[in-house]
Amino acid sequence: MKYTKFNNYSNTFVFDTWIKWESITIFWWIHWNEIAWIKTINMIIENLSNQKLKLLKWKLILAYWNEEAIKIWKRDYNYNLNRLFKDEYLKSNSDEYEIIRAKQLSEIMNKSDVLLDIHSVSSDSVPFIFCENIEKEIKIVSNIYNWKTIIWWWDIAWDLLSWGTDWYMHKLWKIAYTLECWNHNSENASDIWFKASLNLLNYFWLILYNNLDINWKNELIEMYKIQTTKSWNFEFEKWMSNFKIINKWDLIWIDWDIKVYAEDDFIILLPNYEKTKIWEEIFYYWKKLI
Repeated sequence: MKYTKFNNYSNTFVFDTWIKWESITIFWWIHWNEIAWIKTINMIIENLSNQKLKLLKWKLILAYWNEEAIKIWKRDYNYNLNRLFKDEYLKSNSDEYEIIRAKQLSEIMNKSDVLLDIHSVSSDSVPFIFCENIEKEIKIVSNIYNWKTIIWWWDIAWDLLSWGTDWYMHKLWKIAYTLECWNHNSENASDIWFKASLNLLNYFWLILYNNLDINWKNELIEMYKIQTTKSWNFEFEKWMSNFKIINKWDLIWIDWDIKVYAEDDFIILLPNYEKTKIWEEIFYYWKKLI
């Protein structure tokens, strides 16, 4: 099956059956250092091109995106590309690379019904996926892969972390997920995103795929608070990995000369060891629902 480019944009691969119902889109490499997919980047494209994987209906769009960041081996070129989906950027006349790419991405998402945005994380982790607390979305997640599902990300963190791809899709009342498929350098991450992509296509009947990884109980975790710094100088009390259980009164970190203790029991997610600016997010409070 031959592919075309979306509006002739680089590194976009459009497979179209011309059976018009829905469009499924998968993005990856919005951030250079999220290299978890690197072993399998061409597998889906090659399998569709040589008919080893047959697309039965609808349209599939695959795209990897931040080419300039990739060239210079940096996470971003000038901007965090996954924070540019707001009117001040999308309606601007800027000629800056990442803003132009954000506009191109928004065009793709406007034409899409379902989005899977592939990422990985810098901290020690297991796979997890973000979705809004929409019954339909949670049901779909339970058929994609075996991991933890995080809800209410946008509801709680929109002012700090929104304006990304999944936020933009939800603004359009469409289905979107952000998959954090493992640590950047994990040997298992490529396998996670490849299987997740196939499972997503299988769920919507774009392909016929024997899913062997569907016998699990999905773990649902709710976000309810963000922790931010109070000074320019802080350090964690000890190394904390994703989903570490923190008990009430545990010492979390020292913010300048103030010791900060947990106010309640919670699960930590995305502990930030890289940024040290005042008022920036350091980690997120979560609680397990099921």
